[in-house]
Amino acid sequence: MDVFFYWKDFSDDLKPDQIGWFKSHGDKLAELQDGAPDYLWVFKTPKGLKGQVQLMARLRWVDTPVVPVPRAPGESRVFYDPGHADSVRYLNSGEAPALAVATDWVRRYFPVAVRSNFQGANGQHALRGPAVQELNKLAKTLAAEPFLVTRPA
Repeated sequence: MDVFFYWKDFSDDLKPDQIGWFKSHGDKLAELQDGAPDYLWVFKTPKGLKGQVQLMARLRWVDTPVVPVPRAPGESRVFYDPGHADSVRYLNSGEAPALAVATDWVRRYFPVAVRSNFQGANGQHALRGPAVQELNKLAKTLAAEPFLVTRPA
């Protein structure tokens, strides 16, 4: 199993103290953890392109943080390994053909999430079977680079 994750503030969250984790919803996090996910597939809406969705990255899911993570009482966190060899960012996913394919994929598999503008728990979903297979095919058409060149200290 993998996880669809809508990362609204992708660029803003690439600060050193925010790499390696996302905020999550407790109930949704428990459901996702129970599926023993391998990857987080990260999407966002490109600036100025409302209604479109861009595949930003594939990140290796981990159950415990591999980097220092600030703790806040009552907050649930999803952890990923930004330095893992399988954690990549997609370089040309903002081009029109890639946006069209990613947007079509999201609309077919997560229409409720699209209608709710990915708010709250609608921005996190389990991925299985054909959805993961199609997503892997899409990813193979994109240029990728390591999410991080080296692991953070």
